[in-house]
Amino acid sequence: MAHPAIRTGIIGYGLSGRVFHAPFIHGLPDFELSAVCSRQAEVVHERYPDTRVVVDVEPLIESTSLDLIIITAPNTLHFPLAEAALKAGKDVLLEKPSVTSLQEIETLTQLANDHDRLLTVYQNRRFDGDFLHLKALIDSAELGTLKHLTSRFDRFRPKPQDRWREQPGPASGIFWDLGPHLLDQALHLLGAPDSLQASLKILRPGGNTPDWFEIMLDYPELQVTLGSTPFEAGPMRRFNARFEQGSWQCWGLDPQEEALRAGQMPWQNDYPSAGQSQTAHRHMATEDGEITIQSDNCAPGHYQAYFKALAKAVNTRAEPPVSLGDARALLYTLELAEQSSAEGKRLSWRYPTL
Repeated sequence: MAHPAIRTGIIGYGLSGRVFHAPFIHGLPDFELSAVCSRQAEVVHERYPDTRVVVDVEPLIESTSLDLIIITAPNTLHFPLAEAALKAGKDVLLEKPSVTSLQEIETLTQLANDHDRLLTVYQNRRFDGDFLHLKALIDSAELGTLKHLTSRFDRFRPKPQDRWREQPGPASGIFWDLGPHLLDQALHLLGAPDSLQASLKILRPGGNTPDWFEIMLDYPELQVTLGSTPFEAGPMRRFNARFEQGSWQCWGLDPQEEALRAGQMPWQNDYPSAGQSQTAHRHMATEDGEITIQSDNCAPGHYQAYFKALAKAVNTRAEPPVSLGDARALLYTLELAEQSSAEGKRLSWRYPTL
């Protein structure tokens, strides 16, 4: 049985709303891009001329003609906007990080349950091709058991940028921008660690918020290292996965983001050809101990899959693509990493989820 299109409003039309949400809401028949809250009406209408644009957020939240609200506003606004939307009877999709504290996501979880509303978070990096490829390697045991994983999200941005993400305040800085990607992937792939140790620093002159971080996650017989630096001018090695029988490395980012930033739409046949392809290699040990090397293409990424799973969750009340248990565990881990860095010691992971 076909469901009517999910009438969707997006709060915010910056990078996140413009690149990571609107193209999929507009392009998939499961949704209708009904409204956008933005002060850039002309920019929205350049691409979506039939979409209603409002300046104030209250009319959008209270509108009886919307089913789902996507919140891409600055992080500190996520909680009050989600709270208002849930109370207004709307399903809610939060851009990552969902909110600025564990207490806030626990409060929203209870509110969503009380109002029988769907609440989920946009963790699109679960649908990157490199991550899907790594998951398939682990599941298939082609290279044996995973023993040591390094996952990085590096950039060359040696000077701080004048943007809200890098201003002092709750859930600000590069750690809260890129850390949710790296930590969510690790938790989703491997589950909860036994403990973690983290170091967060400001390395750029004039920086106001942490712009460099390293996090070590301890698992039984497995070590995971996550990190980011703003001083990587060469190729970024996104993953380095070491198994019992070989290793797998991947350089660069999934091309979907670059393609979307360039204006290539996900419904176009050659999407995401406007993004640069990743490079990957597999190193395997032979029976006589020699190491062979071969190129290893990543599986295609598929951000559309997130939104298709979201549509199913909205229409049938099935589990959303990111559960609230996962959302709470991630916020707990982000706060635990900050505590570990501040105290300079390893801390046990004890949150009762996952």
